[in-house]
Amino acid sequence: MSAPPFAEPTIETRGKQHLAVVRETVALADIPALYDRAFPLIFAALGRAGLEPVAPPMGISHGMPTETLDLSVAVPVAERFTDDGEVTGETRPAGRAATMLVRGAYDRIAPAYEHLFDWVAAQGLVPTGTAWEQYLTEPSPDGDPQQNETLLGADLVD
Repeated sequence: MSAPPFAEPTIETRGKQHLAVVRETVALADIPALYDRAFPLIFAALGRAGLEPVAPPMGISHGMPTETLDLSVAVPVAERFTDDGEVTGETRPAGRAATMLVRGAYDRIAPAYEHLFDWVAAQGLVPTGTAWEQYLTEPSPDGDPQQNETLLGADLVD
């Protein structure tokens, strides 16, 4: 049984977003290990700061991937985050983004990004070089990966 086709992307205007992040340049094969290490660090730092997440966790790619990726593992927060060890604050500027909801296992993410960027080019839009994914559902070891929902985005030049 093949995966269902991807949803039609849409254009959204997004507000400024404060984040608590662990940012590293990693080999593509090491991305899962970065997430596994970063989220506990971020949530511990948020606890020390008395802050709660205001939206689901994210991964933000800065630039196009090669053998490595400049990646921010991020949790949105209501106010600017003060650095705490490896966890630093980033603020994403307001702007337009092409977005697309992806349902299914995480192995669909790479082809979904290809679909999203092909759509962006077909619309004559210009990406900024920042792409992101927001994990709307939390995967569990005994859960069905086909139930995952991930919102993909590509920030656009205004």
